Amino acid sequence: MNADTTQRSDETAATSGGRTTTRGQSEVIAVVLLLVIVVLSLSVLVASGTTAIVETRDRAEIGAAEHALAAFDTDVSAVAFGQSRATTDLGLRANDGEVRYHDTGWIRVAVDNETSAETVVVNESLGTVEYRQGETTVASQGGGVWRSDGDGSVLLSRPEFHYRDRTLTLPVVSIDGETGLTSRLDSRPDGPLTQQYPNRTAGFSNPPDSGSVTVTVQSAYYDAWGRYFEDETDAIVTYDHVGERVTATFVVLPGHTTFDAGIIATSSTGELAVAGTGAYVNSYDSSAGNYSQTNSANGLIQSAGDVTATGDSLVDGDVKSGGTVNLQGSTEINGSAYWTQAPEPDSTEKSKVAGDVERIDGVRSVMPIDTFVATYAEQVKDENDNDETSAITDDQLTTTGSSTELDAGRYYVHNVTLDGESMTLNTTDGDVTVVVRDYVKLEQGGNITVEGDGIARFVVAGENDTTVSPTGLGSKAVNFHVGKKSAVHVPGEDSRSFRVYGTRDFNATIAGSNSKKATFDGLVYAPAGTDGSGFVYIKQGDLYGLAVTGNLTVGQYGAAHYDYGLKGKTRIRSPFSELEQLYVTVHRVQVESEG
Repeated sequence: MNADTTQRSDETAATSGGRTTTRGQSEVIAVVLLLVIVVLSLSVLVASGTTAIVETRDRAEIGAAEHALAAFDTDVSAVAFGQSRATTDLGLRANDGEVRYHDTGWIRVAVDNETSAETVVVNESLGTVEYRQGETTVASQGGGVWRSDGDGSVLLSRPEFHYRDRTLTLPVVSIDGETGLTSRLDSRPDGPLTQQYPNRTAGFSNPPDSGSVTVTVQSAYYDAWGRYFEDETDAIVTYDHVGERVTATFVVLPGHTTFDAGIIATSSTGELAVAGTGAYVNSYDSSAGNYSQTNSANGLIQSAGDVTATGDSLVDGDVKSGGTVNLQGSTEINGSAYWTQAPEPDSTEKSKVAGDVERIDGVRSVMPIDTFVATYAEQVKDENDNDETSAITDDQLTTTGSSTELDAGRYYVHNVTLDGESMTLNTTDGDVTVVVRDYVKLEQGGNITVEGDGIARFVVAGENDTTVSPTGLGSKAVNFHVGKKSAVHVPGEDSRSFRVYGTRDFNATIAGSNSKKATFDGLVYAPAGTDGSGFVYIKQGDLYGLAVTGNLTVGQYGAAHYDYGLKGKTRIRSPFSELEQLYVTVHRVQVESEG
């Protein structure tokens, strides 16, 4: 072997040896990488497992806190309602400061009776015993248990708040205590309960007067309180998110809500007048047939103020006055006349009365329903069925050709103006309610007709009125006008099927002409209290049904026909939670760490 051959053999060996060395290094690196991956995977698994364990532990602790606070809340309620003492072992890590008392949350109950300033019945601190873990809190407050995760709250156990059969029972549970608490808590009464409503000393009695009752809760858990109000009542529930407050408003309608007369004038400072040629009052019974079949001489009119009859007017029925009865001209009363204030009708006046003339103790007024009208109008303004019909665009009523129709639902419009056009309210599939911001005006054959077996309602807020000039009446600012040759018509003159609600200042005219009479089938309910200015004026037109207003005049060739189908059978009802009885008590409880 020569030198060159030897050199090549050495180089070959070196090269072969080099490849053998590289393969060994790769195997070592692979093992190292595998070990790194295994370690990292184990670390991730350990971290994930640790997180899962922590989350599981946290959920368990929150669950334990919910059960513990529910037990504590039960004990607090027992003490609030008569038990002398209760001890609750929460079983929580209270020594770490996770269970605390906070002087937070309050409840306020107020009554607004339409005629005076709002009266506060109770304004009481609630107090809160709270367990906190991170962003999650579980709390006992107001007789209920609540939880918050930092983004809203939920109800775990209902508070002491009960609404049934138009009765609101509100026992306010108020907690006071030490800031830091241990796991074992003592609860005891902090003085006797106090009866806030009814309260004879404070002048609070049942049923509340017309107006509203508001319940406001300020709390970190206000949104859950609000949902509870929404679920348990039909109250109007409003939220103040910035102030963490929720308010439930209950409508209180007048106690006098049955209809015992065809014309009820509520203003003691006003007048009910049957005045002029052809003015006429009588009755019929829509539950037994239409007017032509059932009309009778059983009309009844009553006024909290004076009653005046002039010209050759005729009242086929009785007259009751909370003031005086003044009969002039050739007027006739084919019934009895009842008066309250002097002077007593003289012999000439008595001769115009077919029945008795007697003195009575007065005629009760009827409180306004302004709160109901305003509250309902605001709600329907925000939540309505306008988008379900082509007849309303941007809260404006429109007609297609010469007519329009509204089916079952709730609608909000600025005004209803029908000048020769017609509107049908079809209640076949349910009631039709129309909230009118300003006024209703029917002229020159404008008509509203009710179809179906349901009820059609107009709630007239009367923010702006319109001016009409019926023949011989001058200019009148009104909220509901039925003019010449126009009508609100219900088949069979069934006045129970159409109702108009208004405030104490609601003005209505049913006024046609000799050849173009106006007619209205339905109920007008706009009581004005003792001094409201609202009126209904009927001239050369007919009202079939009933009118409750401040002042009322049946003028020349005007007629009011009282529908006995309404008597004792129909009550004004609110679509909200309506209150007839209110009970509010305050129960104070002291909470301390045992020992």
